[in-house]
Amino acid sequence: MAERRMFSRSVVESARFLKMPVSSQNLYFHLVMNADDDGIVEAYSVINLIRANEDDLRVLHARGFVRILNEDLVTYVMDWREQNKIRPDRKKDSIHKELLQQTLPEVKLLEKKERSDLVKKSGPSVDGTMSAQCSRGKESAGKESRGEVSRVPVTPEAQTPIFRLGNEFLTEDEYRELVHTFSKPVVDGVIGRILRKPYHGCLNYKTIYAWCTEYRYKTSIPAMEHKESGYSEQLRKLAREREGGMYG
Repeated sequence: MAERRMFSRSVVESARFLKMPVSSQNLYFHLVMNADDDGIVEAYSVINLIRANEDDLRVLHARGFVRILNEDLVTYVMDWREQNKIRPDRKKDSIHKELLQQTLPEVKLLEKKERSDLVKKSGPSVDGTMSAQCSRGKESAGKESRGEVSRVPVTPEAQTPIFRLGNEFLTEDEYRELVHTFSKPVVDGVIGRILRKPYHGCLNYKTIYAWCTEYRYKTSIPAMEHKESGYSEQLRKLAREREGGMYG
């Protein structure tokens, strides 16, 4: 289950919400925080965790904020999709999914999709070790064939893709994490290389992380060799001085 959940002001600051007892409002926040990716939560456990009362849950049910699905108090948050936008390739289906579909068949659940950064790609090596897993696509008349960055609109189910090449993309959160790990010049250099060729199958977090790691390793070797050579020169100088003192 995710560590972070979102709340919409249009829901929690509405008159319908604020007219409820404070204890019911408090329970609602804890139910949302403990809900799974389909907006389903075992309310009995939450009630005992925060020492609330089942009457608070009944109030939420009566006001239409939640729907109790069975006698064990498995509960669905009615405004879940309005408040929480989850990527289809990061979603985990609820263990109570079938119960929800049987009880509330009108509820439309987000369909889970395969993670885009784990889809296996293959192709011939065209540019050494770093590009061995990528294939160079045929150039066509368009921005993507020239390797230019294209921005796409935000979708309700996904984070914002900021770099795109065909059906491949890198999200804003993934880009920020890479920059935090390797620095912006290194990450931008690798992404620019992928887009310029273009290297299809490489515009994903996993491949870019590997390329940045390899780049950082290669650039660190000359510095290490220079440091070692300087140290060796000092040792040789010291040896010559001692030798001169012994035989001078």
